[in-house]
Amino acid sequence: MAITIWSKRTGDNGLRPLKPSRDLGDVAALIEEAFADELDRSGRSALREMRWMGRWGFLLGWLDYLSPDVNTNLNGFVWLDNGCIVGNTTVSRNASGSGQWFISNVAVAKTHRRQGIAHQLMAAALEYVKEMRGASVSLQVRKGNDPAIHLYEAVGFRYISATTFFYQKRADRKPVAPFPPGVTLRDHHLDWADAQSAYKLAGSTVLPAHQKERPLRRSAFRLSGGEVHLANFWRTLAGFGRQKHLVVESQAGTFAATLSIEPGTWRADHKVRFMVHPAWWGKLEQPLIRYAINYLAHYPARPVKCRQAEEHQAATETLLAEGFKIRHTLCWMKLTL
Repeated sequence: MAITIWSKRTGDNGLRPLKPSRDLGDVAALIEEAFADELDRSGRSALREMRWMGRWGFLLGWLDYLSPDVNTNLNGFVWLDNGCIVGNTTVSRNASGSGQWFISNVAVAKTHRRQGIAHQLMAAALEYVKEMRGASVSLQVRKGNDPAIHLYEAVGFRYISATTFFYQKRADRKPVAPFPPGVTLRDHHLDWADAQSAYKLAGSTVLPAHQKERPLRRSAFRLSGGEVHLANFWRTLAGFGRQKHLVVESQAGTFAATLSIEPGTWRADHKVRFMVHPAWWGKLEQPLIRYAINYLAHYPARPVKCRQAEEHQAATETLLAEGFKIRHTLCWMKLTL
């Protein structure tokens, strides 16, 4: 399927499709340079995997010829300057047969910025999705990256929501913060009734614009008792901490908040997730965070990660007051074709 914008390539300069068999190593180096200050542990791990695949490029030749319905993760474009890759973008289908696509890794070498390369890469990616009869394209961009945000807005992307990623170097025990009157902290029963209550809580917490784009699924809130108990059995044998799933229940029997704590295994970071009903914003965040940190303080000192919707300002303020730092905020933007 020909894309007319490919004609902008002349010799070893300009735009051409990504060829996994020969480009992955150079693309990994470009991404590392372009996002050097933004890569976290998972990002660096992904780059190591990309480099490893690049070293075995001769085994990936078949990927150069697969259709997008088969090769859904290694489609994209690169920009060449005298044969060197100085720009890249990846475009992938969210799932086989889906009309939803995702653009990532819009990267341009520092020496080649402000030359319109990113715009040409985006134009190629969008034209490609249109030819594949895609219905929409999504991407994530760091808050504060104004040049990229302006580019995406110029081609029609619009803001949906934003998520802030927090981290703390270690979990140090702190004084217990009491929960306010009218609520009770208890273990999640890991049953259908609690899953339903968590689903209703999410419906009140997640932005309507977000739900419109990605409707909540009841199945996403089910916690299988058998799976959780089995996972905790093996975690205990291996010397890792047990996962904890808790709820904050009001006197009326509705969920005011949920809390999940996952101690890290091997070299993985600890993870904390919580969700608070807007009616309880500013009242439950500190007790939840203190409970999680004090629980994790029993286990090996590792960084603690947590993420929250940017709109939940009370969570941001409390996490910062409790010693967390903001790693970055990602804005989700979408273009309907």
